[in-house]
Formats: sequence, C-alpha cells, structure tokens
Amino acid sequence: MFLSWRRGKRDEIITCSCEPDWPELVSDLDGHPVRGLPSPDGSSPMVMMLGLVAKCARCGARYPRGWTVAD
Repeated sequence: MFLSWRRGKRDEIITCSCEPDWPELVSDLDGHPVRGLPSPDGSSPMVMMLGLVAKCARCGARYPRGWTVAD
C-alpha cells in the first residue's frame, strides 16, 4: 500500500491509497473517459502524442509510470 503521501511535480498525489494499488487507470480525452493499463515498456506512442495523464479511477492519484490505452 503506502507509507506516506508522495506529491508530484504539479503538487498532485501520486501514491494510490486503494487496495490493491492501481486497481483501474483512467484518463480524460476531450471530456470522455479513456481506460488504461499499466505498461512495463513505458507509455504507448499514442499516450505520449496526446499528452494523456492516467489517474486511479477510485482515489484520483496520478499514475507515475508508463501506461497504454486499453482495448
């Protein structure tokens, strides 16, 4: 889980408080929710080109690692 809250560059919480950690990722594209999946290979090219930022769907913490859009 977590020991303390960590804050990112923009003073956003980046430590998920859910159990288990990061149960579901979600981003916002033109007002529409976009589901995401963690990616061990880093963020997908589409995510980087569009500048999408993933957050936990439950607690709203910003996901600090690479992710890709779910099918």
